[in-house]
Amino acid sequence: MKQLISSSKVGVKINEWYKYIRMFSVPDAELVKAEVEQELNNMKEDQDLLLYYSLMCFRHQLMLEYLEPKTMNEERPEISDLLEKIESNQADLKGILEYYFNFFRGMYEFEEYEYLKAITFYKQAEKKLSLVADEIERAEFHYKIAEVYYHMKQTHMSMHHIVQAIETYRAHETYTVREIQCSFVMGLNYLDMEYPEKALPHFKNALENAKNVEIFRLQGVSLYNIGLSYFVSDDFEKASEYFDQSLAIYEERYENTNRLLDPLIMLTKTKFKLKDSEATSLCERGLFLSRKLNDEILYHEFRFLKTLYNQESISELENILTYLEEKMMLPDVEDLATDAAKYYKENEDHKAAGVFFEKVLYAQKHIQRGDCLYEY
Repeated sequence: MKQLISSSKVGVKINEWYKYIRMFSVPDAELVKAEVEQELNNMKEDQDLLLYYSLMCFRHQLMLEYLEPKTMNEERPEISDLLEKIESNQADLKGILEYYFNFFRGMYEFEEYEYLKAITFYKQAEKKLSLVADEIERAEFHYKIAEVYYHMKQTHMSMHHIVQAIETYRAHETYTVREIQCSFVMGLNYLDMEYPEKALPHFKNALENAKNVEIFRLQGVSLYNIGLSYFVSDDFEKASEYFDQSLAIYEERYENTNRLLDPLIMLTKTKFKLKDSEATSLCERGLFLSRKLNDEILYHEFRFLKTLYNQESISELENILTYLEEKMMLPDVEDLATDAAKYYKENEDHKAAGVFFEKVLYAQKHIQRGDCLYEY
């Protein structure tokens, strides 16, 4: 009779797989994943272990989508399909499995721009954080919640968590990728606090580290963030150079990911501010790509820029801001309304400028109240 492998042994192997996922070591993660799947075929039945495996498959795909977005023709499991499979067994998720479900689901919602949903799932995960003994996993939690707090402009909450995360990662040499990502969040929070001079060293250090580990995605993000630092300092020429370099990396390697749209929209915005004729063609390209990549948020933001600089329809601009507000993209509403207010002020249309300054104040008020939306 064939001897079956104990589920605890397979569980140890899944833990090893997760270690490589957190290190963003794709070859090692793929190898151990294959070993786990082979052992599952010879394992004593254990429903909890199978749920743990399903959760880790979900997390594995999130890693791949971040580092190596699939091409249009590539066969790869759909994250939504994996999620549906896990949710069908959600009632069986207890203890640490419940933590992983909520934590990984929060990551998924974040990638979908559903920031309030992401925070809701992270808060559910936090209730089980006491069950997590591993300090790297606790750092993972602090990093991810800091990331979403940054996007909601809850700056001090974000800084509180990111400091805890980066201290842990710096104590472990094998977590360079996460250290780089923590530098991004820390620097971006400094930008929100209007300290570009404090943000820039974090981004430049991240760029050097990204080059050392040869991860082009992170190099692209570093260049983009350096561009943001110059943009908020009104050095649009220099900002344009870095957005251009960031875009070139995405065009070469990640042409089928909507992350390409981030440097593209900032380059477009910068060119408009420089009154560069290239801005219009960049904007048209952004409209085409955002629609092709099913990114409705950035499609509307490109529409906003086109309307502001080329069509000047105040009612259309207000409609776009209303759409973004309904999607809870209040920081984006604030940024775009600020652009419009400044544009109309420079053109001495003080009535229109006043309309958009009101929008800025409205967005700021609701951003400040943001924590009330997900505390209960």
